Amino acid sequence: MQNEAWTIVKPSTGEYSPDCLRFERKSVPALAPDQVLLETIYLSLDPTSRNWLKLASSSNVFELEVGAVMIGQTVSRVLQTTHSGFAEGDLVVAMSGWEKYSVVNPVFLKKVRKGVPLEANLTIFSHIGHAAMTGIVGLGKVREGETVLVSAAAGATGSIACRVAKRRGARVIGIAGGPEKCALLTQKVGVDAAIDYKRQDVGQALAELCPDGIDLFFDNVGGATLDAALMNMAVGGRIAMCGQIALYDSDDRTDGQGVRNLMEAVFRRIKIEGFIAGDLADRAEEFESELAQLLESGAIESRSHIIEGLENAADALTILFEGRNTGKLMVEVSPPPVGTVIPRVHSGRSAWQ
Repeated sequence: MQNEAWTIVKPSTGEYSPDCLRFERKSVPALAPDQVLLETIYLSLDPTSRNWLKLASSSNVFELEVGAVMIGQTVSRVLQTTHSGFAEGDLVVAMSGWEKYSVVNPVFLKKVRKGVPLEANLTIFSHIGHAAMTGIVGLGKVREGETVLVSAAAGATGSIACRVAKRRGARVIGIAGGPEKCALLTQKVGVDAAIDYKRQDVGQALAELCPDGIDLFFDNVGGATLDAALMNMAVGGRIAMCGQIALYDSDDRTDGQGVRNLMEAVFRRIKIEGFIAGDLADRAEEFESELAQLLESGAIESRSHIIEGLENAADALTILFEGRNTGKLMVEVSPPPVGTVIPRVHSGRSAWQ
């Protein structure tokens, strides 16, 4: 069986360029005992993919190296198995390759959640939803009546974080780029106010919107946005640091993206805590249960932006850093099984251009 895969050819340094990857055709290896052969349906593209491609020890969680197939979270179909826990035809969520077919260890698999849109296994019921719950509920411990700020609020993680905070009675302000995304936040996501960082002075807008300070900041961006938030935090405020996308394309920490107002964390007794999506794994069932209730009630929705064709994956990653995605960015590698696509999912779909 012939495979198609994206292989790492060099570390990605500075601004992301797809030439750190090469699209190759190769044979699929035979299964060893206790392995599963998957056919990829959807491949998740995430900001952290860019960090992994640096091949730096600090960000390279899976010890990727030159010559390895790039990896990501997928929704896949089981084609063959030598493991008793999975059967041919099972639909699973996997940590597997940027490739059409993957041979994986079952420790990296779980069966998809039933009764929800298939794509939602890479949005609400994935590392995305878990990260939102971890930052807002687990670490942020949001309380009714608090003021919550979310950066990259129109993105996959940020929009869920906004909705969870609203559902728990907080006043929510979202930061996004451009009038369309800000309109999405106020009209669809339901935030109380939106700040367009491309057209507004973020610090000034925060001072006007948050005269009593920000109680909880869910940060996906870092850099100048974090700097502005620090100047507007409430005494005893909390910052849950989910990402720093402003810095992902930079290897130079002196390029003006650094934080200058960190002393405010001392003056205002701010607690800053970084985390990754896998933290608080012992609360995954609790988090998914709450997210399922929110989905069923209509308080949240699964928003996906689908690019067609595995051959477009490396180029499509740039969409994240240009802010052009309209939902959770993913690639459709193979057609989903009949009956698994539920119309109520918001789905932006496009061929790569």
